[in-house]
Amino acid sequence: MGSPGKDPQWREAERFAERHARTVLARLDVRVTNAPEGAPLDLLGVGFAARVEHQRHPVQRAAVEQLHDAAGTRTAVFYSRSGFDKTAVLWADDHRVALFGYADEGYAAPFNERARELVRRGQSESDHEVRVAVELVARYSVETRREARRRESEVVAEAIRAEDRSRREDERRRVERLRDEAVLARTLALLLLVRVDPSSLQATVARLAGSTAPAAVADAAPRLTSAELPVAVGLVRALVDEALAAFALLTPTAARGGTTDRVARRTAGRALDALDAALGVGTTGHVAPEAVVGHLHEAERCWRSLVAALVSAHAAAGPTLPTQRVAPGAAVVVPWAT
Repeated sequence: MGSPGKDPQWREAERFAERHARTVLARLDVRVTNAPEGAPLDLLGVGFAARVEHQRHPVQRAAVEQLHDAAGTRTAVFYSRSGFDKTAVLWADDHRVALFGYADEGYAAPFNERARELVRRGQSESDHEVRVAVELVARYSVETRREARRRESEVVAEAIRAEDRSRREDERRRVERLRDEAVLARTLALLLLVRVDPSSLQATVARLAGSTAPAAVADAAPRLTSAELPVAVGLVRALVDEALAAFALLTPTAARGGTTDRVARRTAGRALDALDAALGVGTTGHVAPEAVVGHLHEAERCWRSLVAALVSAHAAAGPTLPTQRVAPGAAVVVPWAT
């Protein structure tokens, strides 16, 4: 709220001078002091002091001197509606006081060289600030776009990873289902054979325990051709499935799902995984020969562990191997079928 003693037009002139100092002279911190009429300073800012006169006669030298003294080391600027007399202009030039004339229509013009110098400096600083602002906006825009692209890439990558995980999980379930079906078929065939010849299970265990096929395949791995490799892998896979089927028949119902049963199944699973890896299942491109050798040797190690578990289960079963007793016409219960 303005102080009493100045008419509204004078206050409006002060507000105009404030806008001029901010926009033209680039003095963004300048404010009206709301000082009463006759005060030496009407506008103040950091390093800036100004006076506004709204009289109908030119400003004289004494008023300019008064402003100069009140401004001290700050930049002194005088706004006058009616201009300045000659002695005031000469004194202002000698003491670097900027003089501006303004009109009621809202226009101000520099009255001496010091005023023109401030206008040029203000324009230069404004241009610099605009350039800096434009650079900041451009940099922010670039960073924003880069961040948006990064987040978009992360979303796409996560979607791809999720799809890949889902695909791998589906493939894992498919492979497990096929493996279970193969073992189930072997178990059923062996169970039917045992019903016909009870000693066939013991003969099967002895044959599997004495089989050297997995070791022979692992040793011959470096020399296997691309046509021979699937046949060799199929041979070892059939032995693993048969060993797992025999182990299922030797495992009592109460022991199924126990530690020994789980270890044997995991060992067989690792052997089958190694055989799949040797054929390049689930991989892209060619499988290196040394990788094939490593996978087949891993399958052979798992085979030995699986056979050891099978022999141990056979020994625990006793001299008489368990056979299912079923009534005529009753369904045969197959291990792992549920």
